[in-house]
Amino acid sequence: MRERKMADVMFGAREVFFRRGYEGASVDAIAAEGKVSKATMYSYYPSKEQLFLGVVESECGRLAEEILRPLSRASEPRALLEELAQRIVDLVLDDTYIRLLRTCIGASEALPEVGEVYFRAGPKPARELVGQVLERLTREGALDVDDARRASDHFIHLCVSGLLMPRLLAVKRAVKPEKHAGEAVAALLRLYGSNHRDKVP
Repeated sequence: MRERKMADVMFGAREVFFRRGYEGASVDAIAAEGKVSKATMYSYYPSKEQLFLGVVESECGRLAEEILRPLSRASEPRALLEELAQRIVDLVLDDTYIRLLRTCIGASEALPEVGEVYFRAGPKPARELVGQVLERLTREGALDVDDARRASDHFIHLCVSGLLMPRLLAVKRAVKPEKHAGEAVAALLRLYGSNHRDKVP
């Protein structure tokens, strides 16, 4: 029963925050959307601020699960990287992710800590996974990465480049996800392929 009520609170909060933004959302509207009393809502989250941060953390974790699920056992490095790149591209094309990001950006001035919650729950574990994959491929001789953290940032930015900003601003552009993911991997291999240093004059 308690878990169901908690789910109702989170559902109501998610819908209202996404629709009205942090500052435009009211406790009354959240309670009505979730079909719970304000007393029930406050028993889980003592303030609107804490409820909002709880929603951000929950949604980030849920969205990150798709990226963090076990990778296939592809033996070819390019295929493994393309699988990972495709997951990142698919996330950017997910409407829920864009709504979450817009909502966080809109709340950041009134609630600066939202950025830290967002990065800790979503981008941080994703970056760690990418770093682990790049380190593994370096050990196997397919890549030449001496700073996995920096290289993982490069890879993620290559995957979202040209996609994220138009999506945030609702600029409609034709996207070929597989092609975009493949181009991101090709660029990474030019930067970090095991023979890339031999090509530098």
